[in-house]
Amino acid sequence: MKDGIGFLAVLGGFGVALVVWGIGATPALTGGFEGEGRDFSVVWLELPVMLLGTPALALGVWALFRRRSPAVLALAVLATLLTAGWAGAEWLETRVPEFRYEQGAAGPVA
Repeated sequence: MKDGIGFLAVLGGFGVALVVWGIGATPALTGGFEGEGRDFSVVWLELPVMLLGTPALALGVWALFRRRSPAVLALAVLATLLTAGWAGAEWLETRVPEFRYEQGAAGPVA
């Protein structure tokens, strides 16, 4: 049972990292108007860090709590994955600029 939780911790870590990176890095990959502001460094910097760091963190928590009951172990791993996902989303939010274009002085085009 506890080994299954460890496997799910690693698998969940990969899943959380991939989903959070995919959502958070999209503005940097697509850019703004006519591709302005594209930043492909999120592919070779943030992606490997998140894909390797999140499962490693979940596996480390699993190793620390594996002598506890399976319910406590699963709760600790789940809390770790949620916290790592939130931290990754916050990091990408500060790292990837938000593209907002305001109307010019002429106003809306009719």
